[in-house]
Amino acid sequence: MTMNPRCRHAFVLVSVVFTFTGVACKNPEVKDGRQRAHTVKADIATFDPNADDVIDLDAHGSERPDDYAVQVAFRGAFEPMDECVQAAKPRHNVAAGAVLHDGMMDISVKLAPKTGKALAVNATLPGKLASDKTLQSCIREAVATVAFPKYNGPPLVVEFSTEVDAGYMDE
Repeated sequence: MTMNPRCRHAFVLVSVVFTFTGVACKNPEVKDGRQRAHTVKADIATFDPNADDVIDLDAHGSERPDDYAVQVAFRGAFEPMDECVQAAKPRHNVAAGAVLHDGMMDISVKLAPKTGKALAVNATLPGKLASDKTLQSCIREAVATVAFPKYNGPPLVVEFSTEVDAGYMDE
């Protein structure tokens, strides 16, 4: 039995979405009063931002997600990203109350229009943090948990720039 090309592409897309959107971490283990590092069980995919995308105009609508709604949804990643930064401080010999890095990180998210989930996430960290793959992976996974708005259109890439360690303000 053969599938027509449209069904085959839909099947491949659904398979890729289910393969790459699962994100799971287990809580750090605590033994002998010491906390151990997170064990990562899955990782969100990255993507090549310069790659050509072939978009089937018959398969997608023409909608684009509302920019403000996307930004509001992205705010949902701030708390888990802060947890990633806090977990990275001991690896960089930085005290818990000190700022890990005062630079900006760039995050690109490839959105799945029908689900609002991230198909893939890229995170570019500044300076000395660029080589910290554990932090980079944690940031990517934190962003992958965000429920972005659904829309009827092709997959899009949205970009964000935010402080690595914004710190906290006490009133």
